[in-house]
Amino acid sequence: MYLDAVDTVDSYFSHIQTKSKSTQSSSKIALDWFDKFLLGKFGKPTITVLADLMSQKADHQKQSKNLFAILQDFINYLKIQETSPSTIREYFNLVKKYLNWYGFEVYSESVKSRLNFPQKIQDEEDYGLTLEDMKKIINGASANRRALYFFLSSTGMRIQETLKLRKRDLDFSCERTMVIIKGSYTKTKKPRKTFITKEAFWNLKPILKNKNDDDLIFTDNEDSEKAKHLEQTSFHLLRIKIDLDDRYTNGIHKITLHSFRSWFITQCNRYDSSFGHALAGHGRYMKKYVRETDSFRCAKYTKIEPYLSIFERADVDQEQKIETQSKKILELEDKVNTLVTLYQLTKKLS
Repeated sequence: MYLDAVDTVDSYFSHIQTKSKSTQSSSKIALDWFDKFLLGKFGKPTITVLADLMSQKADHQKQSKNLFAILQDFINYLKIQETSPSTIREYFNLVKKYLNWYGFEVYSESVKSRLNFPQKIQDEEDYGLTLEDMKKIINGASANRRALYFFLSSTGMRIQETLKLRKRDLDFSCERTMVIIKGSYTKTKKPRKTFITKEAFWNLKPILKNKNDDDLIFTDNEDSEKAKHLEQTSFHLLRIKIDLDDRYTNGIHKITLHSFRSWFITQCNRYDSSFGHALAGHGRYMKKYVRETDSFRCAKYTKIEPYLSIFERADVDQEQKIETQSKKILELEDKVNTLVTLYQLTKKLS
């Protein structure tokens, strides 16, 4: 059953009003671009073009062919506007959801086989936070934001997830403080649990002291979207202050609040290649993770903790020194063996 032409984009926004404000805002931008494209191509607004397509429902093959031709032209249109490949994908997926709600059938398999998207060209490697970067960030931040950055780097949480946390979401029954992340907080809408290091806890403790169980931990703003923008602005000013404001050639900053999450996963992977991904909420690693008990996860986390610590990591640093020295010894042994072989060969020839 498809919608009549009297239904407008406004009806769709009533349908997605339970989605996050970020999703609603991005959907509006994407559909505005789609409307602008259709007006330029057909001289008609979105609702009229879609009604014309729906009138072809008796000939499903023709309708599908025309719809996908329009979608390919829309992708090409965004490319001409110098929209990035990732943004084109995002806008397309949001428009696809609208079309499916409207009554069309735009399935993922058909999209893969019938549409061509511009490929993302990456000329530079992603920048990974170094230990020295982490120290500069922590030392340059205010006390409250120092606690926030410790928290992000030791939990693998996204900034907006973190800003939704309340004191009651922390569980102190394990050897390390456990963070219970509700599905309503997460991007995937699935709950998960993670932990914080002792180092992060001691920086968080003064903040928790003045909080009630229902209080937000890192912000007073109930609107997590606005709170996120405030933290992004604050972090931007900090980057400039501590001279970590480098950008890629495309203008995007090399270090962002998301870098703490990447740091977490990278450090965890030095010990366990999947546990960090599971704690960070990456779907394909979660299946095994959810079957483990809290105490088992906590025990595993304490083994990874030295890698996540920023200032309290003597054991790891010592381990790295030993590893470096071992490599140098092996290199020297190889050189000596090579010289001995050459000497013996020269002696035989003489």
